[in-house]
Amino acid sequence: MSFFLKPRALVAYASLLFLPPAFAAVDPFTVGDIEAQGLQRLDQGTVLTYLPLTTGDELNDLTERQAIKALYASGLFQDVQLLRDGDTLIIRVVERPQIAEFEIEGNEKIGGDDLKKSLTDVGLTAGETYKRALLDQVQQELRRQYYANGYYDVGIDTTVTDLPNNRVSIKVKVTEGKVTKIKDINILGANIFTQKELKEQLELKSTTWMPFQKSDRYSKQSLGGDLEKLQSYYQDRGYLKFNVSSVQVALSESKQDIFITVNIEEGEKYQVKDRRFSGETVLNQDFLARLVTTKAGDTFSRKEATESADRIEAALSDVGYAFAKVTPLPEVDEEHKQVSINYAIDPGKRAYVRRIGFSGHTSTNDETLRREMRQLEASPFSKSAVERSRVRLARLPFIEEAEVDTKPVPGSDDLVDINFKVKERAPGSVQFGVGYSGAQGFLINASLTHTNFLGTGNRVEISADRSTIYSQLNLSWTDPYFTADGISQTVSTFYRKSESVIRFSSGFNSNVIGADLTYGIPLSEFTTLRAGAGVSQTTIETFPSASADEVLNFVLQSGSEFTDFTLRTGITRDTRNRTFFASRGALTRLNLDVTVPGSGVEFYNLFAQHQQFIPLFYKFFIDANSTLGYVDSYGGTKIVPPYENYFAGGPRTVRGFQDGTLGPRDTPFNNPYGGQLRTTAQFDLVIPLPLDANGKSFRASAFYDIGNVFERPDDFKPSELRSAAGFSVQYFTPFLGLLQLSYSFPITDKPGDEVDQFQISFGSGF
Repeated sequence: MSFFLKPRALVAYASLLFLPPAFAAVDPFTVGDIEAQGLQRLDQGTVLTYLPLTTGDELNDLTERQAIKALYASGLFQDVQLLRDGDTLIIRVVERPQIAEFEIEGNEKIGGDDLKKSLTDVGLTAGETYKRALLDQVQQELRRQYYANGYYDVGIDTTVTDLPNNRVSIKVKVTEGKVTKIKDINILGANIFTQKELKEQLELKSTTWMPFQKSDRYSKQSLGGDLEKLQSYYQDRGYLKFNVSSVQVALSESKQDIFITVNIEEGEKYQVKDRRFSGETVLNQDFLARLVTTKAGDTFSRKEATESADRIEAALSDVGYAFAKVTPLPEVDEEHKQVSINYAIDPGKRAYVRRIGFSGHTSTNDETLRREMRQLEASPFSKSAVERSRVRLARLPFIEEAEVDTKPVPGSDDLVDINFKVKERAPGSVQFGVGYSGAQGFLINASLTHTNFLGTGNRVEISADRSTIYSQLNLSWTDPYFTADGISQTVSTFYRKSESVIRFSSGFNSNVIGADLTYGIPLSEFTTLRAGAGVSQTTIETFPSASADEVLNFVLQSGSEFTDFTLRTGITRDTRNRTFFASRGALTRLNLDVTVPGSGVEFYNLFAQHQQFIPLFYKFFIDANSTLGYVDSYGGTKIVPPYENYFAGGPRTVRGFQDGTLGPRDTPFNNPYGGQLRTTAQFDLVIPLPLDANGKSFRASAFYDIGNVFERPDDFKPSELRSAAGFSVQYFTPFLGLLQLSYSFPITDKPGDEVDQFQISFGSGF
């Protein structure tokens, strides 16, 4: 005889037993079929997915409670009942509503993708199932974000509106209130250092009159970081047992002010008793001792101990121990307030490089990148060699950024793979211009510079200029790896023809044709020797009534036609982190070009440059670039050729003055004629901008330039130097190369100087 209860009868029966309907007790029976009732959006298959029962199972008190618990745990239902109709198990459910839409209004200070993601993570998104607890989570998340940004007076109200088809609309209204600011920070227990000294170490500050202050907004994370800074400040000065005993954060009744009180225990000052090394040291202990700055008798410093451990790790990684761990363990002598530092060394197994790979390059050959490697495959891992390889990649003019990732080989404890991820920049520039000049008539110029020809890293440069009175053609080819050892070769040829005027109407025609062959020979990782030779044929034509006296005098003494054979030499030391938009390191260059005895004119040209990048605070740094150029004749030539003179003024020498207008003037036309000696210095304070966080394609700076040209070295006078200050921006463009704009305020200009406050220049810049 089967037991059969209609649904109403079951509910009544359960009520009589004082049990919730969902847990109504029924006599055990074997489930022959399962039927779901009350479904609106879901199908029966979804219900059966969460049901821990199937046909053929027995429904009893235990399995009944397990089934109901599982269905509730799915989060899809707000009510569940199990009913029986013969051997059919009936599951009657009431689905939770679906979120049809939601809206947040009033959130002016907090929003964007981060807020959307955080609300999506807690389940507030269209199409998700609505739960009442969801609103509490939404409020908590919003309050968390507002509190983190200093808004403690925020009000959050939620409204849920029922919609047809078991859906709901959720509206969240935010009343932000005013930002809560730190009124006062008090550090109690400080006797050794003043409140001012300690507060300077903190990121959080008391509110001041300054507008747009952000440091006066309290956040728990910032306070935690500041407490770490306090601890480091004390422990780096010998107070090993410094402790923050308690912190109180009080909010005013108006919720506009926060008061922070930090209670500290400074403890005693400790000195270093000695240091020793334990574990498998691998390296000679005398060598290790030179890496350590914690010496007996010095004040204990946690920072110095940590940095010493880092240097030992770096030294171990340079000989293959990529995963070495060095832990400075302080052993405290409380009686004498001294600390013995034990550097526990665990080198691990020596690691070898299995494979070096590259990614991110689309137009560069793999071999072009691989030849820059200082870390080799199948060799012991070296941290410094890997870093140097990364820097060499970043210094390539067609690479904007290079990152390195070192990963252990799965299943091996002594092999690593290294991958260099590069970001390419435009490999050069294409320029074309048409203009008009009152002195030269219509002007046409075009140039092509490519620093990565066919992905080989070879540099090709072609430029041509044409005006009514002037023509020029330059061709050059540079192979940076002419030999496998890294010797570079540059072949160039040029042709220049001018009629009537050259260099601001000094009044002579010239025709020059020539070629150069130059090699760069690496002497070390950072130093390169320059060696080469060139030949040129020059013809000068003068005009008695239009040529400057200086030009006429040169032709009178040296003639108007000469063939020059030039020897080129020099040395360069380059430690910059990048060739383009460098921010660290230095560049020092010394070049000497000499025409060999017997050439048409005999002269030498000496040029020196030193550029230093000086880091300051945050991401600020100074780019200091100074140059000295000197040209003079020797042998039978008594006057320096006018086309070899140095000129100054303009973006590359002294900004704020017209290009090439500084220095001596000719006679009788009073046009710039140049001189034998040029000295310049440019100082740029580079300002970090959010437009380009890494400063690799855009740069802004405040600058100070000083310099001038002198007819002879004896004419040099500091009072004759010209200077200017101003602002400059540099931007790398795919077609114009390096675009530079500056606005200057001349400081030491004198009557007759040709001032040019706004200047623009562009070119490859490599």
